[in-house]
Amino acid sequence: MKKKKGNKDHIKILRYFYNIKIWLGVLAILMLLLAVVNVFNPIVSAKLLTSITELNIKGAFIFSILFLIVSLASIIINELTNVVYLKKLKNMIIYNIRKDMVKNIFEMKTINFDKHTSGELSERLKSDPEAISSVLGVVQYSSLCMLTDLIVLIYVFYLNIVIGLLYLLCVIFVYFYEKKAFKKYEHTNKITSQIKDRNATLLNESMKGIRDIKILNISNPIYTMICKNLNESTECDSKMNLQYIRITDTVEIVKAITTVLVVACGIYLVSIEKLTVTSLLVIFMYRTNIYDLVLCYTSIKDYYTKYKVSSSRIFEIMNEKKFPKENFGNEKLENINGKIEIKNLTFSYDKEPVLNDISLTIEPNDTVAIVGASGSGKTTLFNLLSKSYDVDNDSIFIDDVDINKLSKYSIRDNISVITQSPYLFNLSIKDNLKLMGENVKDKDIVEACKIAQIHDFIQTLPHKYNTIIGEGGVNLSGGQRQRIAIARALIKKSKIILFDEATSALDNITQKEIQKSINNISADYTIIIVAHRLSTIKECSRIYVMDKGKIVGVGTHKELLEKNKYYKQLYNQELV
Repeated sequence: MKKKKGNKDHIKILRYFYNIKIWLGVLAILMLLLAVVNVFNPIVSAKLLTSITELNIKGAFIFSILFLIVSLASIIINELTNVVYLKKLKNMIIYNIRKDMVKNIFEMKTINFDKHTSGELSERLKSDPEAISSVLGVVQYSSLCMLTDLIVLIYVFYLNIVIGLLYLLCVIFVYFYEKKAFKKYEHTNKITSQIKDRNATLLNESMKGIRDIKILNISNPIYTMICKNLNESTECDSKMNLQYIRITDTVEIVKAITTVLVVACGIYLVSIEKLTVTSLLVIFMYRTNIYDLVLCYTSIKDYYTKYKVSSSRIFEIMNEKKFPKENFGNEKLENINGKIEIKNLTFSYDKEPVLNDISLTIEPNDTVAIVGASGSGKTTLFNLLSKSYDVDNDSIFIDDVDINKLSKYSIRDNISVITQSPYLFNLSIKDNLKLMGENVKDKDIVEACKIAQIHDFIQTLPHKYNTIIGEGGVNLSGGQRQRIAIARALIKKSKIILFDEATSALDNITQKEIQKSINNISADYTIIIVAHRLSTIKECSRIYVMDKGKIVGVGTHKELLEKNKYYKQLYNQELV
């Protein structure tokens, strides 16, 4: 089974190379030409040295010209090879892999982000595609070396079989040594990648929460945690580098011993006239090429170790075993009315029941509220309505259609959730709102902002709608972010708008402004408000009271105060 999975991963990787097969062909031709040119370089150099030592002026001149031609040809072809590799291959592979990874991240179920941090995913997105794309660099260099070096080794065997065997024994010994040594190196590399993921998560969260860290005066403990993790990462990096250095040092020792043996053997063969001085010079100058067979293997093995780790981490994101994807139906609702019906809904997180036998009906253009203590299941219900989490069939219906049968766009285009702290991008107000559609016009933005009670404030800003609002909308207050989020929902033309504790953290004045925004849109939208402050939902046509995952009361504010003890208790607690 494992082998089969590996084959599938290999096929997925080949897909990225297949898309650039023409440029790979160009690269292969250039490398073949470069290999042929590089084989001639030591031969011409040896002939030149021999001509100089023999005072053969004509020969020295001819071989000098040949040396210049071969050198220039090598430089030009090598430059073309690098241009093809860097501009046409490496960047395209990184782009295509990252594009697929981002697409899959956007398609993941929301529950994945509860279990895995954004730092972990960011680190995978940043480093792993680069490791995969480096196969081209390794293949480019190593294939060129191996092709050149194999031709050279064959030529050395042609010149003298004994010296050829000495070189071959060196290559074989190093091959088996590195095969064993790289097993430990691979294990260390895997652990190092895991530690770096953890570090990236902590650093990412620290940068995002830097203001809260300063205000809470917890800079020292956070700094200590970061230093501890960085130290652990540094130690693992050092261990991995030392292992690699030991491997390369051992190889260098073997190469040095082989070189001494080749020189000694060559001198003996020259002395008994079994080898010419020129041939010995060629063989000696070729030693680097032959040793490169070992270096090529080392490079490929080092790459392959990192490649296996990176490819498995990439494919974890792309398959559904570790990161399940969202599931949607195919049925489309073109002109949604906004009716919501929930029938006997039960839901659990990890076998812990959160909702138990919930049933309710909300008519189109109705404004209702859901209230209850923290942990009663209110936000979970919103997550199920917006299909952030999956529900069983025949539990939630929108316009009498099972939510599991609806297409992604029928749900996401028609339902907006406005939280206590809506996320806004580090763009201008106008650009944030234009994300809602390609055809959004300036007049649509202004109209939506007026209805959301935020236009007058925007007009006071130095650059008005072109004002940059900072990462997460940090330059705005909570109430201002929420009103922009309401405008965003209006531009999006969501028929159903869910307010999740949208006013719980606001002052009374801002709360009234948000309430006015809601009142402005209530006649044309189905609105559900999850509220902690009961004073904010007095005017709702119907209020559902939740306790421990169950609905324990339904009615207007006045009816519930008269008939529902739990609701009255919640309301009285707010007044205290």
